Amino acid sequence: MKWRRVVAAVVVLGVLATLALFARALRHSEAYFHYPRVAPERPADFADAQDVRLFTSDGLELRGWYVPSRNRAAVVMTHGLSQTRADVLPEARILRDAGYGVLLFDLRAHGASQGETSTWGDLERRDVRAALEFVRARPDVDPGKVGALGFSIGSAAVAEVAAQDKDVRAVVLLSPFNTLWLAAAYDFRRFGVITQTGALVPFWRRGIQLEEVRTIDAVDHIRPRPLFIVMGTEESGQPLADELFAHVREYARTWRIQGAGHGGFATVEPTEYPRRLRAFFDAALLAGGEGSAANPAP
Repeated sequence: MKWRRVVAAVVVLGVLATLALFARALRHSEAYFHYPRVAPERPADFADAQDVRLFTSDGLELRGWYVPSRNRAAVVMTHGLSQTRADVLPEARILRDAGYGVLLFDLRAHGASQGETSTWGDLERRDVRAALEFVRARPDVDPGKVGALGFSIGSAAVAEVAAQDKDVRAVVLLSPFNTLWLAAAYDFRRFGVITQTGALVPFWRRGIQLEEVRTIDAVDHIRPRPLFIVMGTEESGQPLADELFAHVREYARTWRIQGAGHGGFATVEPTEYPRRLRAFFDAALLAGGEGSAANPAP
């Protein structure tokens, strides 16, 4: 009887520890969906940018800024989780100054746009499609010279849309994740299925289609169109970056910026980053030819 009580106590403690780990992971993951909504601040050098409204296929109104094109080409730009259109201003400035039209907009549930929750690239695919429709209808833009750039969850939405929309002529993915499942569960891998399952519950209960957002598969359908992937060496999940970079080695341009974390690439590489970003889009959208910018000169 004594040993039975000991075994029972151990089992109870094990169950309680499991539940505690599960609950802790769930709580931390749930926090991803509760971030402050801040309005983007328009900088002085974007004072002349046009205020625009985009309308998604599921009825949301998104807000953004558009700078008209001077070279007939344009790039749609998408930000990351808990950010706004202002967070892609460094990239927008690089391309605007080179003559490109640039559309910066707040994803659903961010900034001044409508929406109750982020879906980490799932429903944001509709946001990217609305942005592309807007740009292609502009009189200053040649619809055959439109590219897209996305950061983090924005890169997931851009990759998925570009995989299906062959008229997206060039794609830049900044700090992408391989799959949405891994993005949600990777940092909770220490205790395996217990914590990873807990981390996924907030996604499941919001109906987010984890298995439908797979950048590592989407990139195969972007080829042979030009693709440029940029990540920092200090980002979480370097083994996943190794896998993604190896996967696209034959057909995409890649760059892992030494010392950079999750974003902030223009700060870490203030000269080389603008040069490479502009060179990529110049070769892809201005020089013509599908394969011409797959691996532009470093």
